[in-house]
Amino acid sequence: YRVRAYNTGGTSGNSGTITTVTIPPAPTANAAGGIATNAFTANWSSTSGSTGYRLDVSTNSAFSNFVSGYQDLDVGNVILRSVTGLNTGTIYYYRVRAYNGSGTSISSATITTATAGPPIATTKQGKNLVLSWPTNDSAFKLYYATNSTTMTWISNTVSPSIVAGRYTITNSMTNNFKLYRLKK
Repeated sequence: YRVRAYNTGGTSGNSGTITTVTIPPAPTANAAGGIATNAFTANWSSTSGSTGYRLDVSTNSAFSNFVSGYQDLDVGNVILRSVTGLNTGTIYYYRVRAYNGSGTSISSATITTATAGPPIATTKQGKNLVLSWPTNDSAFKLYYATNSTTMTWISNTVSPSIVAGRYTITNSMTNNFKLYRLKK
């Protein structure tokens, strides 16, 4: 751009020309991938005019408590980032901004994701199914569903006990379908 001044006596010559770039639009954040017990992959769409992206990861949707190392993290000019060092079976929130030499966009919409729960080990003892999981987090509860189509999850009524360093629940096996999961 350039400018000229004017008054009743006429118009000045042009100023020098200034070249600038507008800030990029906000990227579109996508559902997390690569979900593991202690990690996930945040990903987003590229935006025109951006030279890089900044990532926030939080343990609450208001972004008032950031995961260490993931507050306004400059991830460079990529469209995905592995987020590691997380807690098992925990809900996380992430958002991303695009930037260039002129500034930084507003944040994308917030994506909610959760790391996987601890693995459930199963063994058969007579007519019983024994399910166990690590004891490093007592907040997990066992749920089951009896229909894989509707996936209505029901809290298991049997309380776990600690056996050989693992929470353990024994359920009677029937000819009915049951799908189990751990949830906080």
